[in-house]
Amino acid sequence: MVLQEQAEAGAADAPGAGVSPAGSSSPPAGGDAASGRVLRRDRLAAGVRISVELEPLIVPDRAVVVEAVRTLIGHGPSARAGRVFDRDSWRYQPDELDRQAERMVKELPLHLTGDAGLPQLRQAADPDLPFTVFLGEDRASLCIDHRIGDGFLGVMLTAGVLAGKGVPSVFRSADDRDPLPDALRATFWRSPGRVRELLRARLGERLSERSATTATPTVDAQRGSLDLVTAAMSSDTFRELAAWSRGRVHPALAMMFALRSALERVGIPVLDEGSILVDLRRYLPSGRSTLGNFVVGQPLSVAGGIDAADARFSRDLRVGRPLAALTVGLVAQPWRRSSPRLVPASAHPIVSDMGFLRALDVLPWATDTPTIRVSVDPAARNGITALTAVLHRRMNVSMSFDASMFARSSVEEACDLLCRDPKGLLP
Repeated sequence: MVLQEQAEAGAADAPGAGVSPAGSSSPPAGGDAASGRVLRRDRLAAGVRISVELEPLIVPDRAVVVEAVRTLIGHGPSARAGRVFDRDSWRYQPDELDRQAERMVKELPLHLTGDAGLPQLRQAADPDLPFTVFLGEDRASLCIDHRIGDGFLGVMLTAGVLAGKGVPSVFRSADDRDPLPDALRATFWRSPGRVRELLRARLGERLSERSATTATPTVDAQRGSLDLVTAAMSSDTFRELAAWSRGRVHPALAMMFALRSALERVGIPVLDEGSILVDLRRYLPSGRSTLGNFVVGQPLSVAGGIDAADARFSRDLRVGRPLAALTVGLVAQPWRRSSPRLVPASAHPIVSDMGFLRALDVLPWATDTPTIRVSVDPAARNGITALTAVLHRRMNVSMSFDASMFARSSVEEACDLLCRDPKGLLP
């Protein structure tokens, strides 16, 4: 899942995200199968599925979707969408793509739809496939293996197989080289002052953390069942929220504070810190993008109020702290301690802002008020992830959580409050 500036056009306007004409040529099939190891950055998402439901749709015929999938996965291993997984490795088999495309399009069972059913959609997806398309009567769903990519890839896959507008050009011009070196050079090598500012800020925070250490109640970290509740913010309400935050605080940070307030008002205890998912493509040189995983959660303290939090968050984005955090995490991964057995008993709020999904505006929607639901595993048992996405000027909010820790009725109440009166939740 990704964070993008609300002022930007969203995933559809990322470099190379245009749509190629239907019937554009694909690389020739045939030849030896290509294979390789799953990158460490992708392995961080092992076991996680991103499940997306779109409704109401005028659902294309299955044969049309299969053909679109076959064209999309035929753009070579760098386009990622045609890879199949074999434990810690992947394979790309050009001679098997026709059969693979047939496997990747299935009927959508009714019991795997809606808020209650979408988190279970992964059970109907073959574990070796990078993604699966499910077609229902008035809706379609995609289940995406998070090892193959993040929310950016999910949006592009959805547009590519359901829009009927040809293959997004990101698949035709895919560059699967590791984007991290390019991002590090563009961010720190060209602006060494950012390194000094980053180290100075981190040192100050470490001193504050030592003086503010407090014990908090904990619960078993063993996860239970993934659940989901969704709601939509009206276009007028969304416009008012955007106007409130414009020129004052980052929109995703405003949603974080509103989410915390909503959870507290319905009786769910909340930590004094949360996370905002940041799309690291913002640090790549102009014209460079990636279909692979390139997002990271940026911790966010609410200490000092929303304006102080925005100043810290804006500084962190400016100096490249999220990029540095991913780099350090990958370097330290082989020596990382095992997962904790206990987690705080309070909720850890997470905001993942998908921005304006203009690439999906052209889907064959049956109404002017389309709905998108997204289910994704929170980072830990106590995580409550609010994923936001704007379609047709309405903000759709999907809140994923562990039903063994949080009552569904309470999360539903918080989600409804968040969408009905976000400004009333803000300081």
